[in-house]
Amino acid sequence: MRHVGAGEGIPSGDPDQVVGVADPHLWMDPLNIKSVVVSLVPELMKDFGLDISNQALILESQLDNLNSEESNTVATIPPDNRKLVTGHESMGYFAQRYGFKLVGVTIPSISSQAEVSAADLATLKTIIEDNQVKAIFTELGTSPVVSKAIGDETSVEVVKLTTHALPDDGSYFTFMRNIASVITNALK
Repeated sequence: MRHVGAGEGIPSGDPDQVVGVADPHLWMDPLNIKSVVVSLVPELMKDFGLDISNQALILESQLDNLNSEESNTVATIPPDNRKLVTGHESMGYFAQRYGFKLVGVTIPSISSQAEVSAADLATLKTIIEDNQVKAIFTELGTSPVVSKAIGDETSVEVVKLTTHALPDDGSYFTFMRNIASVITNALK
């Protein structure tokens, strides 16, 4: 991910900001999931002889409603606060859908197994300060020690964000509502 300093914008042609290329986390956008349903249903009906068209229409409507709900939830965040620093590069789809700017990551990779250097952390600290970032979001695989150190050095709150596991009820809808709620509460 190209890190962005204060006053900079991410050029529209920046390959690190094009979702779907390096960011496999397509589930972070309910309308992506809807497109999967739309594409998958005809194949299931053809291959297995299942008529799931009514269920698919209901699910598509529910995903549209979830998208609207997510949009309304994050709309309460002032535009200047819509800057994300995350554990690793996992929020591209969410950011694009809901008008956020990805400004930095604790682990500069799509993999949470990557290593972070002192130079990366120094750059991230500068980015956080220059962009007046309100929260650092940690995820599964993000080093809590590194996140806490960056948070302490920048006086920015470190907030746990669950982007890779469904909640206890097993619902994708609860999962997405939780993400929007955690981000919104941290960035208001």
